[in-house]
Order: sequence, then C-alpha cells, then structure tokens
Amino acid sequence: MMKYIIIGLGYFGSTLASNLTNQGHEVIGIDNNADKVDDMKDDISVVMEMDATSPNALKSLPLDDVDAVIVAIGEDIGSSILALAILKNLPIKRLIGRAITPVHRNILVQLGIQEIVQPEEDSALSVSSMLQIKDANRVMELSSDNAIAEIIIPKKYIGHSLASVNPENRFNLKLIALKTSHKEKANIFTSKKDYWIEYKIDFNKPLKDTDFLVLAGKIEDIKRFTLS
Repeated sequence: MMKYIIIGLGYFGSTLASNLTNQGHEVIGIDNNADKVDDMKDDISVVMEMDATSPNALKSLPLDDVDAVIVAIGEDIGSSILALAILKNLPIKRLIGRAITPVHRNILVQLGIQEIVQPEEDSALSVSSMLQIKDANRVMELSSDNAIAEIIIPKKYIGHSLASVNPENRFNLKLIALKTSHKEKANIFTSKKDYWIEYKIDFNKPLKDTDFLVLAGKIEDIKRFTLS
C-alpha cells in the first residue's frame, strides 16, 4: 500500500483519489470547498477542508510520510501555482502538478516542477497507474498485474549500455523501444517533437539521462527495475 495526498477535489482530483483508494492505497484528499470535501468523505481514507495556499496549513500535513503529493487544482491557476511553489521547498518524495493550459504548464516548468500532468493527455486512471511505478513517465495497464511503461533511466544505469543493463534477462521485461532526444542538452521538459523512437536499438550505445525505456512485463518486475 502506498500513501498519497491529493490537493484539489474537482472531477480530475476526485476521480484520481477514488481510483487510488480502490486500488488499495491510502489517500488524503484536500480542498477549500466544503461541499467537495463532504462529497468525498465516504470515498477516500481522509478528507480535509484546507486552504492549500497557506504555508502553515501545508506544513501541518504529513508530507514526509507519503509517497507523492499531487496538486490537482484545475480552474484556479493562481492557487495551483502558489501551492506548488510552497510545496517545492518542503520535504516531499515526489511532487506532481496538474496544468490545464500551455501557459500554466510553462509556469510550472519555470518553478522547477519536474512532473506535470495535463488533463487532455493524462486521464485520472493513467495517472493513478503511473503513480504506482517509480520514475514512470507513462503507464498503460494491460491487466491487473501487467503493463507497458515508459521509464526514466535509473541513475545507476546512465552511461551504461543496454547490453550490460540487460532488462530482459535480469528483470524478465520485454524491451519495446528506446525513446531518445535529438538534442544533446535535452532535459525532462524537452518537447515530444524533439524525441524519436528507436525500435532497432543499438545495445552497445551508452544510455543518457534524457533517454526513456519502453518496457512491457509484470508490474512488479517493472518496479524491481526502477528500484534496482
């Protein structure tokens, strides 16, 4: 079981909270709207009415005891930005922001938010799947225990070749593709158009910190690889 805090219980946030709860995880849901809090009180572990733009209120949360904090605030972009700006400087294992417009996303990038989901691309179901696997950029569940995942290269494997990493034999995973950047100085915010997908992979080429591996297999084996 994992623990999450979800700030913002609109349609996206409440759906994400319900999905994670149904998967057996513990969820603390937060919103400043009493009606939304009341609507969710029977659906998730803990629900709280709180102003997420208050530093003191956010510091009162068990931030160091959860696996991720997701700021799912939608329409109130100002509150989303302020909450993420405060949370970025607090001890959190994983911080995820939701952007609803390209301008909103660009501001979050400037803040240094490294994981950003967008409702037109990332459904609440796909985000709940992504949260279960460390360093997963995208996850598509094939069944309750199998998935295809786009994984950030674990730090210990950067500079090593795929031949030496050998995810197929060591972790029972099928390597589908390597997603790599056209740009030498790419980073996690590089646009999708600046990446290409390699299906005929050079297993002797060193892996970069901006590469992604597309892997298929059992979810537990994908988790083992990301934690290795």
